[in-house]
Amino acid sequence: ACAQFHRYIDWLLTVPLLMIEFYLISRAIGVASGGIFWRLLIGTLVMLIPGYMAEAGYLNITVGFVIGMAGWFYILYEIFLGEAGKAAEASASAAVKYAYNAMRWIVTVGWAIYPSLRAS
Repeated sequence: ACAQFHRYIDWLLTVPLLMIEFYLISRAIGVASGGIFWRLLIGTLVMLIPGYMAEAGYLNITVGFVIGMAGWFYILYEIFLGEAGKAAEASASAAVKYAYNAMRWIVTVGWAIYPSLRAS
């Protein structure tokens, strides 16, 4: 129980910080709205809080998983097809596009394989 608590505390710090990076990149190219920040932050909370609640036994594990996945898919939508993704594609320099694409693939692939890495 203690290890899962510490893991989620870590994620509650690092995941929102990564989402802030997406916002800051959008802001650096001059196309960020405050809505990008809030949508990404809400997506992280929807992803993390039910996952913790399920692992801690406060929520059915399947329900927690489904809600958490919905949060992750929402984040993926925003960074690929939402306002943040469209802004990066339309207005960014080649270097910013490269950084933004690298970050969104880390969120996609890295977060997709993380559970299997943790189980090893």
